[in-house]
Amino acid sequence: MPQVKIDWNEGRTDEQKNQIAKVITKALVEIGNAPEENVEIEFIDHPVTAS
Repeated sequence: MPQVKIDWNEGRTDEQKNQIAKVITKALVEIGNAPEENVEIEFIDHPVTAS
């Protein structure tokens, strides 16, 4: 069961996240022979803080 965790600064739309998840899932299925239903992708949005 491939699990992908993406930590990044907040600011991406749900549509952007969906597109990224589709591309990553496709690569894991086609190249890594992972069953699509087993791919898990988690986005963790961190607040942007001023320095």
